Amino acid sequence: MKKLIVDFIFLFFSFMVFSAPFGLKMGMTLKDIESVCTSEPEYIADDRYYIQPIKSHPRFDGYIVWVSESNGLYYIKGISNEIATTNYGNEIKLEFSKILSSLERKYGKFKKIDNLAKDALWNEDKYWMKSIASGSRIYEAEWEASVGDAEKFEGLISISLGIKTSKSYVDDRAYIWIEYEFSNAANGFDDLDDVL
Repeated sequence: MKKLIVDFIFLFFSFMVFSAPFGLKMGMTLKDIESVCTSEPEYIADDRYYIQPIKSHPRFDGYIVWVSESNGLYYIKGISNEIATTNYGNEIKLEFSKILSSLERKYGKFKKIDNLAKDALWNEDKYWMKSIASGSRIYEAEWEASVGDAEKFEGLISISLGIKTSKSYVDDRAYIWIEYEFSNAANGFDDLDDVL
């Protein structure tokens, strides 16, 4: 009996830890997605729909999903509200780190990328935000499922997290984006390419 209780707790904990991002799972139909959203998905173009999931992160205020008739849900993108920050980017980097820490607890180690172009005009720390706004700096984190993890994470094969500005001249605020790719994404994007 004791072993049964321990097994149940482990399974319950595993379900909680590995639940789908924003309550969305690979292959969901538009009807399935609507059932976990506050309103009907709004068509944007191609396979993309704007949604407001019930299970949302307080930092993110916009969500786009890629859903095809043959593959169902295959890609998710979340975009945060704009965050005011200093020239050094302290506030946006702090928010990025908080989100990344939560993701690491759930999915495991991420590869962090902080690349500044060799010919970047804004190459000093005091111009960190200018380098982001100009596109000469890439500040991201990437996670890829190892063998067996895709099944454990219900088809999720990669997650990317990054910082951008809305325009190249905006350097006092930025937003954080997150993208989730499922194992059926290659088929979904191939289907889109077939119409070209």
